[in-house]
Amino acid sequence: MDQRSNSRLSLFLMELIIAIMFFSLSAAVCVRLFTSAHFMAEGAKNMSGATIWSQNLAEAFAGTDGNISEMEKLYPGAYVSHDSDDPSMKNGYIILFFNENWERIESLSDAAYFASINVAVKEASEVYSDVPDYDVPLIGKAAIGYIAVLDVRSMKGDYLPENLDPDLAILNFNVDTYLGKEED
Repeated sequence: MDQRSNSRLSLFLMELIIAIMFFSLSAAVCVRLFTSAHFMAEGAKNMSGATIWSQNLAEAFAGTDGNISEMEKLYPGAYVSHDSDDPSMKNGYIILFFNENWERIESLSDAAYFASINVAVKEASEVYSDVPDYDVPLIGKAAIGYIAVLDVRSMKGDYLPENLDPDLAILNFNVDTYLGKEED
């Protein structure tokens, strides 16, 4: 009888060990799923914030014909820089800083994200050189803007828009607007 009870006890312990191993494996899979869901939700939140603010910058660019000084009025407290050789402020950039909740702040030291638009005015024929099929002479100027939204927490070094690596951007794209002939 002793031997039979030991055999049953061994079988019960082995079954218990297998059940614990199964539940441990299931728990590990669940933890991994919850972790990946958290990262996906954070990525979606970042993409949403980046989309909203890049669209905002694109609309400001279109509404002001790419004029940095006019755009500056729309974003008080933004970091604005323009080419010192260009008193009209047609070439330059604006940087907006955001905290972790995508609320605008004025300091880079507390920033988690930033959105920038780098504006340059060029000859229309240069900007629209990829559109030769319309048989329309491209006379005058066009403003082009490069919009990028980045996670500052993952960056090291220089944050100036002209030095940014596009691969680090959450979202980036170009916008342009035709300005026409300059008046003399």
